[in-house]
Amino acid sequence: FPAADTFTVETAGSERLRVTSTGGIHFNNAELIERVKITAGKLSDNQNINLDNGMIHHFTTAESTTATPNIVSSAGINTNMAIGDAISVTIVTTAAAAGYAATVNIDGQKISAGQGSLNWTGGSAPSDGGASGVDIYAYTLIKTADAKFTVIATQTKTS
Repeated sequence: FPAADTFTVETAGSERLRVTSTGGIHFNNAELIERVKITAGKLSDNQNINLDNGMIHHFTTAESTTATPNIVSSAGINTNMAIGDAISVTIVTTAAAAGYAATVNIDGQKISAGQGSLNWTGGSAPSDGGASGVDIYAYTLIKTADAKFTVIATQTKTS
């Protein structure tokens, strides 16, 4: 603890990680590795995206219909987050034109007028999936009030 309210980790005399008194995290030439929850199935059959298992979820079976991801955690996303907090979640599906996700739920509640807003980059929700490769859905959840979220969503099709 070289400074008041600061935590550092060093290897061979070089600082690798610092947590500041304001909650900032600094990495110095360090790798940031995150586990991916890999599901041998499709999103439409496994719609609960439990963030206790990580922030990236990959489904290995080709999607065949529409799906509505339900972003959850053991405590509940509303409980985990304070107003002004943001969480980024990535969902990777094995592409099929008939399979896509145009809506999203948080803690079982559809993100609509009463619970906040769902905003798709490009202005409109997806109406199909990719023809091959994977489809990638990136969601940024911003808690704006109790049980209210602004969600910014993007679908990227690969081949």
